Amino acid sequence: MDASSLRISKFDGTNFHAWKFKMQMVLEERDLWEVVSGEIKAEQCETQLDQATYKRKSRKAMAVICLAMEDSQPPLVRSASGACDAWSRLEDHFEKKSLANKLFLRRRFFTTMMEEGDDVLEHINKLKTLAEQLEAVGAPVCEDDLVITLLGSLSDSYQFLITALESRSDTLSWELVTSRLLHEEMKRKEQGSKGDEASQGQAFITRDNQRKGRPVKKSWPCHNCGKIGHWMAECPSRIQENTERHRPQRAQDSGDRYRSQRANVAQEEDSGDYLFLIGETTSAKSSDIWLVDSGATQHMTCSKKFMRNYKGFDAVDVHLADDGIVQAIGSGDIVMSMKTPQGMKKGVLTNVWHIPKLSRNLFSVGRFTKDVGPVTFTKDGCYGEAKGTKWKIGAREGKGLFKLQMTPVAPEQANAAKSSGCQGGTKSYLWHLRLGHIGHDGLNCIVTKNIGIGIDISSVKKWDVCEGCALGKQTRVRFQSNTTARTSKLLEVIHSDVCGPMSMATFSGKRYFVTFIDDKSRYCVVYLLKSKSEVAAKFMEYAAMAETQTGKRVKYLQSDNGGEYKSDKLARFCAERGIQQRFTPPYTPQLNGVAERMNRTLVECARCMMELMNFRLLGPSAKRKVNIYL
Repeated sequence: MDASSLRISKFDGTNFHAWKFKMQMVLEERDLWEVVSGEIKAEQCETQLDQATYKRKSRKAMAVICLAMEDSQPPLVRSASGACDAWSRLEDHFEKKSLANKLFLRRRFFTTMMEEGDDVLEHINKLKTLAEQLEAVGAPVCEDDLVITLLGSLSDSYQFLITALESRSDTLSWELVTSRLLHEEMKRKEQGSKGDEASQGQAFITRDNQRKGRPVKKSWPCHNCGKIGHWMAECPSRIQENTERHRPQRAQDSGDRYRSQRANVAQEEDSGDYLFLIGETTSAKSSDIWLVDSGATQHMTCSKKFMRNYKGFDAVDVHLADDGIVQAIGSGDIVMSMKTPQGMKKGVLTNVWHIPKLSRNLFSVGRFTKDVGPVTFTKDGCYGEAKGTKWKIGAREGKGLFKLQMTPVAPEQANAAKSSGCQGGTKSYLWHLRLGHIGHDGLNCIVTKNIGIGIDISSVKKWDVCEGCALGKQTRVRFQSNTTARTSKLLEVIHSDVCGPMSMATFSGKRYFVTFIDDKSRYCVVYLLKSKSEVAAKFMEYAAMAETQTGKRVKYLQSDNGGEYKSDKLARFCAERGIQQRFTPPYTPQLNGVAERMNRTLVECARCMMELMNFRLLGPSAKRKVNIYL
């Protein structure tokens, strides 16, 4: 019997839960599971024939189990008395019911999140597998917790489905939730949606013909042409006008775009006052009219001239109510001036989407509610609330629309306001702003040497601290190399870091190396790697070697936030051995200075030796030999 006949992957020490289930199916197929599971025991066999049959099945099951394992795993069961004993040893080793293992699995279960674009079925199976592993170690998860964790781990693009499920009066079972999620994913795939669903907002403005309890349209005139028999949204003249204004450009294949977004924009105006500091908006023409949109998930604007920090991006389709298509091409920030009970105030709309062909600016109630506070609609208008303060956002207009009145502040006006407020409006400071925040000495040189043309100042006066310069020209303060006390015991803290890829590989194709440094002795061990994914295996090898040589146990592994140190394999090994991982904050290599400095020392040593001995004249082979020797 060979391993290939089993038709399952050999067990390499990882993902025991999946291998265990497949192995059980193989043993069931061969009528050997009753011996392995302990349903039939040797002492229950009374006749010699039964005893011989039991021993034969036990030996056969033992062979099947061992042949389905990698070469590194059979030592765990080599001394087992039979198949049942071997199976129990594997369960005790890989499904330990220790507190550390339960904590590790629970942390993974409750922190598993679904990223945008991930497959829903894979995410569901991942959570279900973790729940089964928890049950195997004696920490079962109830169905309610399983459902809650699944809904809470979904990406932002599924928030509408989550809201719909939460509104159900009946109990949410695991089967119901998973079937709805799979059905939703199937519909999205059928629609040909691609791209990041989180970056795609759908903007809906409630139309009169979508409301419940509306009268029969045959008895009411159209508000656009005055004829009876259709609503304004169905008016032929209005549809023709909008079609000509929003004629779509379909030069680009829709399959390569982001998922289409819908903005059902009612052609009415709205007036009101509001106060806020929120993010994500979009727009259409250079009109200053903003409509309060109770269904939009994004804010939209048409004018680029009022934007600051503008960034362009690949065109995103936005579908209008008349089935026309417009495109968002960028985003930025807009400073808005508005009237509040405390007087005129300014608010900032951040990450505002720029849609040049949109006919009205949209103010999203949903985005405002998420970022600022609740919105209340009354007969005369709508009101926002935040931090105990309530103010009017929009005034009710005809046909159920709410118009928002606020004044966009141009970037130069905002800077001028700052200059007049902070610097007394001096001309020197004004020219400092006009010339790209030039320094005092540079501006003085231009004026005294009469280099510039049209600069209407005779002398440069000192100005106070410029806010823009203070924020834009600041540099990071040099990191203070405070001497910290070393640990008092060997292997208490192990520093580690990966270096590479190198410009030239070794004979065996290795371009990386990883270092493990003991904090007390500074003893360093280096392993060459083909890829970063080998870090977990090398740390296991290092820990076994170091603990055997010193008689001590590794307590802490300190590294950066690299993905190679956050793999499931390494995390599981550390949890089983009681080793705590300590990660430095992102973009702060100085906090992992021991390992970083050792990497630099090793690289400089190799480079200096090669340069001094002119190894570069010998070609790549000589350099590879030096790298191997080091």
